[in-house]
Amino acid sequence: MKQTILIFGSLAAAIFILFELNKLSLWGLEDSSDLFIICSGVLFILIGVLISRFMLGKPENPKFRGLKKSSLTKQEYKILLLMNDGLSNLDIAEQLYISESTVKTHVSNILSKLRAKRRTEAVKIGRDLDII
Repeated sequence: MKQTILIFGSLAAAIFILFELNKLSLWGLEDSSDLFIICSGVLFILIGVLISRFMLGKPENPKFRGLKKSSLTKQEYKILLLMNDGLSNLDIAEQLYISESTVKTHVSNILSKLRAKRRTEAVKIGRDLDII
């Protein structure tokens, strides 16, 4: 954050210096302030876009911050895959030979680890993270 403020602050200072140079007519052009303002504004926007794209990188979705692909246990991962198939808790329990309450506990853990409120949201987050 500090780096972004410093970069854009220094660019703004450079633009203000260019405005002052224009006032002193160091450019040798008469009444070119409108053209100068347009060109400097376009230049400022282009530099800002280039800096934000290449130097600062891709913005991270705050929902996925701190999540790791390996944060789910093997059993939770199996259950997430079965949730992706649209199976209910009872169906998952029958397929994995565990009790339904155990499935509910694992689903609760999955929702907590993926910071999801519902099963469908957990499946979507799993797809976004390329887990499933």
